[in-house]
Amino acid sequence: MGAEHEAAANEPGGGGWPLVWRHVRQQSWHLIVVLGTVLLIALLVGTLAAWLQAGRDEVRNADVLLIIAPALPAPALLEHAVETYRRGYAPTVIVAGAGAEVLRTSMIERGAPGERIEALGAERRPVVELRGRMRSAHAAGAQSALIVAEPAELLLWLKLTHDQGLRAYGTPLPGRGPGVLELVSGSLGYWRYVLIQR
Repeated sequence: MGAEHEAAANEPGGGGWPLVWRHVRQQSWHLIVVLGTVLLIALLVGTLAAWLQAGRDEVRNADVLLIIAPALPAPALLEHAVETYRRGYAPTVIVAGAGAEVLRTSMIERGAPGERIEALGAERRPVVELRGRMRSAHAAGAQSALIVAEPAELLLWLKLTHDQGLRAYGTPLPGRGPGVLELVSGSLGYWRYVLIQR
């Protein structure tokens, strides 16, 4: 009797297919669990790296001062950008992001020379445009960039600038630590750039 059941299970359309599908479902769940674990670990590592970078001030002389301006640049970001430029850390300024023109105008109003401040297009995530601009700066002889940005996003912009051949250093806003949600968002932005270059 057992031999008959085994033979039936091995025949096409027999009892073997439910066993196969059950095995496939089990393997699929295992794969989902493994992928979910890997993604969670990557997110946590990125969040930790963003937090560590947000607390590290690497201010120093550089060839280019790069400022990433969100749509509504915070007064603290403007003050830090102006003060960093006034201290003479870099001869030229590139401002990128949705609030690039607003921040450029504000810097000029505070005494920074307009001819030394270049505002890129008002892109919310200026990854592609900024990548090309940093590549051009490197081709023109620039070797290093000092970056002013929201603390949780510094990791992304440092990576992008370094990928274009420049030594990249970050200077976060003084006295302002990012929140958990900002750090998670910064981690997601970093991995998005690493994986799909956007």
